[in-house]
Amino acid sequence: MDRLLRVTGGFALAFLLVLGVVAVLPRAVQDAVPHAVIGGSVLVLGAVGAQRFSRRPR
Repeated sequence: MDRLLRVTGGFALAFLLVLGVVAVLPRAVQDAVPHAVIGGSVLVLGAVGAQRFSRRPR
């Protein structure tokens, strides 16, 4: 259960991070970036974040 919460937290953090970056971009750039690219970046960042936090100390 702990691992599931960490994975979910990683995806949520990645989602908020990408939304923050997109919000800072100028409007023309926001309109030019396809939604699939934004969704893909959320998945990649979430997977990397979840993998980093789910490792157990040795």
